[in-house]
Amino acid sequence: MKTYKNKLSHRIYVFVTTIFNLILRGISLHIPDGWIDPAFLIITWLVSIIIISISLYKMRDIDETRLAYMAVLGGTIFAAQMLNFPIVGGTSGHLLGGVLAAGIVGPWGAVLVITVVLLIQALAFGDGGIIALGANIYNLAIISVFTGYIILRLVIRNRTPDQNRIQFFTGVFLGAFFSVVIASICAAIEIGIPILNSTTNVSFTIALPTILFYHILIGIGEGVITMAIVYYFYSIDMNVFLEIENPTFEFSEKGRT
Repeated sequence: MKTYKNKLSHRIYVFVTTIFNLILRGISLHIPDGWIDPAFLIITWLVSIIIISISLYKMRDIDETRLAYMAVLGGTIFAAQMLNFPIVGGTSGHLLGGVLAAGIVGPWGAVLVITVVLLIQALAFGDGGIIALGANIYNLAIISVFTGYIILRLVIRNRTPDQNRIQFFTGVFLGAFFSVVIASICAAIEIGIPILNSTTNVSFTIALPTILFYHILIGIGEGVITMAIVYYFYSIDMNVFLEIENPTFEFSEKGRT
């Protein structure tokens, strides 16, 4: 009986500390320092550096117009992430912008845009840890961008809004939505699985549903906002998203350079 009470009290303790820790950090995808095991953090840094290097190589011959788009996107996404929209439980969410950036400058360009935004946020505003920046870049500038972009392309299948408006904007919404949800699952795994994180008292079985619940709501907001922005582009004939005047645009991004 005493053993049962000890196990029960330990489970209650883990539950309370997990929820408390998640609330303290705003249930955010910007992981602070000290929340990820150093060994796994090194892996995220290595992967992030490799993908950033490939992105720089892929974008080496970028034209001035697309470079200007990247600069404007960086400033816009940075400003948009400073504006939070309220969700349940007193928490809030903000635009990630990975799919929006990927649709305009391609996924490799989007990796660079979001990486710069994350760098400024961590170094100047303390939003996410500096040491944990490798994990945040991995989640938000790589996983989020490429997951969302692949889903976007698979759903749209080279359709333009004129050819199939419902399919096009469904793809935009789903790409943006899942870019948030998949990134949140990665963050929950990184901070909650003991083999990856021996530095905190966060329980994966509690962290995953808690983080996922809030980021499903944030993902809906991300999808609606991204869809509204793309629709606005379309309505004023500013055909920059997936170059929608060109229905033969290839998934491999042939013709972007």
